[in-house]
Amino acid sequence: MTKNNKNFFKNKKHSGRGRKLFLPLCLAAAFLFIISAVIFIAYSNRDTETDPSVKPDTEEIPPLTEEPSVSDNDTEPEKPPVSYPKPEYNLTLEEIYVPLENISREYRIAWVSDLHLITDHEPGGISDGSLVQVIKRYNTLAVTQDGVHAEELWPDIVKCLNTGDYDAVIFGGDMMDYCSVSNMNALKEGYENLRYDKDQILYIRADHDYGAWYVGDNFTQLDIYDLHEALDGDDPTKKYLDMGEFVVIGINNSTQNITEENLSIVESQYEKAAAENKPVIAVTHVPYGSDTDPTLETLSMEVRNKEYYWFGQWQPNEPMQRYLDLLFCEDTQVKQVLAGHLHAPWDGMITKQLREHIFSPAFGGTIGVIHFVPEGTDADTSTYHTRKYYS
Repeated sequence: MTKNNKNFFKNKKHSGRGRKLFLPLCLAAAFLFIISAVIFIAYSNRDTETDPSVKPDTEEIPPLTEEPSVSDNDTEPEKPPVSYPKPEYNLTLEEIYVPLENISREYRIAWVSDLHLITDHEPGGISDGSLVQVIKRYNTLAVTQDGVHAEELWPDIVKCLNTGDYDAVIFGGDMMDYCSVSNMNALKEGYENLRYDKDQILYIRADHDYGAWYVGDNFTQLDIYDLHEALDGDDPTKKYLDMGEFVVIGINNSTQNITEENLSIVESQYEKAAAENKPVIAVTHVPYGSDTDPTLETLSMEVRNKEYYWFGQWQPNEPMQRYLDLLFCEDTQVKQVLAGHLHAPWDGMITKQLREHIFSPAFGGTIGVIHFVPEGTDADTSTYHTRKYYS
C-alpha cells in the first residue's frame, strides 16, 4: 500500500471518531440551553407573581435600607398618650365656675391647700418634748373622717392632679403642718411626680409651711428657707401664673402683713396685667373679710371660734392696706379671690363686685377645681359644687 493510501485511511479514521464526539456535544449543549430557558422562565414568572403591579418596562425601586428622612412639610407620627395611675382614695372635687370677659376657652386650674402633712409620728425626727403634741395632731388634724392620714393621702392627690390634666395647679399654703426634713422629703417626692412644668405650678406658703415649732433648736429658720428653695426656688418674684388671657397673682406668707419689698413686686404685676388688659385672680392663704355678706363671720365663729380672716383676726398695716385697696376698690382688676385657711368651704361676695371662694382643707380628702369660662357660658357661677372623683 502506498504512502498516500495510508494517510487517506488514517484521516478517514480520525474523521469518523470526530463525528462520533460531535453528536453528543450537540445534544449536551441543547440540553443545557433548554434547562437555562426553563430556569429563566420560572424566575421571571416568580417575580411577576410576587409583584403583579410591576410592568416589564417599569424600573424597579430598590427597597429602603434606612428610615426615610422627614421633610419640613411632613408631620411626625403622634406619640401614644401617657397613662397616669388613678388615685385609690375617692377624693372629693370642690368646683367653682368663674366667668371672665374676652377669654377664648375654658381653663381648669386645680387647688390644694391645708393638707397639714405630718410624717414625724415616731421618735427621732423632731424634738422629744414635741412628740406627744405632734402625734395628737397626726391623729386628729392630718386625717380624713374615715381614717386616712395626710401622708397616705398625698400620693393619691398627686395622682388625681395628674389624671386631671389641668392648665395649672395652685398649692394654697399649709401643705405641711410644720417644716421638717421628713415632711419636706415626703412633700418633695409627690411634687416631683407631678406631670406639670414649673411655670404651671404656683405654691404660696403660709405659717405652717415655714413653721419650725416642733423640730428643735438645731433646725433654724434659715434651714427651712433652704429646704423650700430646693423644692421649687420659692422666688418671691415668681408668685404668679400668666395664663395668657388672665393672670393669677399670689400673696406669699399671708398670715403676716405684706412687706414693702413684696408689695412693690405685687404692684408691678398688677400694673403689667393692666397694661396688657388682663383680668387678675387674687390668691391668698388667709381669706379676706366681707363687706356685704355676714355668713362668712358666722361660719368662721362656728369653725374657728374667731374671725379667721383679714379685717378680723388679722389687721392690716399701711403696706397691707395699700394692697387690699387694689382688691376692694370699685374699679378693681381682680375678678375672683381664692383662699384656704378656714378649714371649711365658703363662697360669697366680699364687695359688691368681688367674689371670694374659700376651699375645704385637703386633709379632709378634698381638692378644688376652678373652671374659668368665657362670660355667657351656661354654667352655675353663683356658688360651688362638689362631686366624688369616682362617681
